[in-house]
Amino acid sequence: MKRSRYATPIFIIGTYDEEGNPNAINAILREMSCSDPQHISISIKETTSTHKNILYKEAFTVNIPSQTYIDEIDDLKIECGKHEDKFTSSGLTPVKSELVDAPYVREFPLALECKLVNATKMGLCTSFTGEILDAKWIESSC
Repeated sequence: MKRSRYATPIFIIGTYDEEGNPNAINAILREMSCSDPQHISISIKETTSTHKNILYKEAFTVNIPSQTYIDEIDDLKIECGKHEDKFTSSGLTPVKSELVDAPYVREFPLALECKLVNATKMGLCTSFTGEILDAKWIESSC
């Protein structure tokens, strides 16, 4: 069994670019920012494709991987979404969300579909707050 190399939980943020190409990036959850309706906040560097994609599509997914996919998570961190198809290079599968214009990761056990409700610039990053419209438990990944 592999041991986790991560000190904090890693979340994978899924987005589509202007042409509808899927992208994914590692992120650390900032907070559950409201419970009714449920909201989640993430911070993304302004220089990333994901930052641009969230602003353009006003949507993102928060994907929670299992420990089985540590190597694939590393691949997402290493590749640049501007030049590489991260899903193809990592071997992960994007699936179009039902409620938002963003992909989730088929292999991960949990995905949150989020509609952007607020973006606040904080230094080099932007804090994106999304309303959670759906939480998917992906049975095929169990």
